[in-house]
Amino acid sequence: MNPPRIQPIAAQQTHALRHRVLRPHQSRTDMAYPGDDDPATIHLGAIDEEYSVVGIVSLYTAPLPANAGLPAGPGDWRLRGMAVDPASRGKGYGKLLVANGLAAAKAAGATRVWCNARTSAAGFYQRQGFTTAGQPFDLPGIGEHYVMWIAV
Repeated sequence: MNPPRIQPIAAQQTHALRHRVLRPHQSRTDMAYPGDDDPATIHLGAIDEEYSVVGIVSLYTAPLPANAGLPAGPGDWRLRGMAVDPASRGKGYGKLLVANGLAAAKAAGATRVWCNARTSAAGFYQRQGFTTAGQPFDLPGIGEHYVMWIAV
């Protein structure tokens, strides 16, 4: 097996996995997130041996939210829409997507990257170096989350 490739992709290429993995209860048109088409936004895809997008992550310029209990800063970026197809999990795609996303955001001027992590994914983000900030909160229709962040 060849190592996974991580490469820039178009925002529209994230929609299928966002829908299938993260928000199957929402419509496909809801998979376009605010800021997706901003020129500063970074979308990365994990590409398998069949040249299919099996993992995604997007990074946006966005201040740390107030519920994190930390002051926002000018170098804040948000990691959002991280997903790996269930059939491709355990192959290192997620770890590579986060590492490449953090590096790309840092190269674009980020000093801190934050995310709203599902409580079920908090351990994954902790293993990547993220720290939990604030208290858990509920995103209606999606579930309980933590704000997590990492300095880059």
